[in-house]
Amino acid sequence: MIKDIFTSLLSITKGIHKDSTSERAYTELNKKLKINTSYKTTPLFSINFTERDLGSKRKYYKKLIDIEASKKFNKLIDSFPENATEHEHTFNYQIIFNEFKQYLIEVDEYIEKYNYDRTTIQEENTYVIQYLKTNIIWLYLELQERFAEFGEEDIFTIEEIYKFYFNEVLDEIEIIPYSKKEPVIVTKEDTTPFRPISNDLPQRPIKKNILKYNNIVKDSKSFSRAEQIMFEADIIDKDYNFVYNAAKKNKSILGILYFLFIQKGYFNSIRTTPFKKIKNTDIVKFLNNRYNTDARKQFKIFENDAEKRNELISNEYFLQNLPNKIR
Repeated sequence: MIKDIFTSLLSITKGIHKDSTSERAYTELNKKLKINTSYKTTPLFSINFTERDLGSKRKYYKKLIDIEASKKFNKLIDSFPENATEHEHTFNYQIIFNEFKQYLIEVDEYIEKYNYDRTTIQEENTYVIQYLKTNIIWLYLELQERFAEFGEEDIFTIEEIYKFYFNEVLDEIEIIPYSKKEPVIVTKEDTTPFRPISNDLPQRPIKKNILKYNNIVKDSKSFSRAEQIMFEADIIDKDYNFVYNAAKKNKSILGILYFLFIQKGYFNSIRTTPFKKIKNTDIVKFLNNRYNTDARKQFKIFENDAEKRNELISNEYFLQNLPNKIR
């Protein structure tokens, strides 16, 4: 039995380009191969690989890839126990991130070296390598979506991963979020009161790796006024939950708000007891927890793209009029 199909298939000496096993032998191997792909928790994404596993060779390698991918997924989940410290999470994240990133680089190089690109997907070796590639991308997405708060790397969308690592633009994405339901658009009633809270929210538990309000917020008056404006603009509801509205680009607006909050100096740069330098990632984690959402990707986009940022700000009056320091 191959110990790690991810490494073996991409090997110069043992890769699939060296495989000359007969179809009959693969049929026998399939009979002996036991499948075990149970997950320790439900994955956030599923693979929608449209090319079918026709033939014994495809079936055999697909099973091996599925087994190994489930092992790596379970190892990923086990690497971030709740009782671990933030330092341990950061260390583990970097190790796993480097491993998955290296797989992406190696599979791209292997595809180019042996001409296993998508245009020849009907060929068995290409099918196997393309399916392996999709599973590597799936694992990368699971790591990023679940634990990117412990790393400093850029956060990619599914489309961006295909483009950045493989220079591909797919007509049909092969990896999709498990939930296909459209988010519910929540709106507030005019009579709903909003009470600014200059403290941690009583209804929102503070996770171990998130700083408390009094440690991170420097300009409480301006920040509270900004949150009042967010409520009036339907970005958050009276309970400080983010209000999803794709038509109004609320998630993008939230990413810009994060940027503007930092730019206007609402937050401390250090915590004194114990000493900790407060980074943008700490602020984003605090805000995500406060508004019960995740706008890391949107913050990264607008943090690094002034043109996009200024374009959206110019179209939203309330973004132009967030308070500066209130005396």
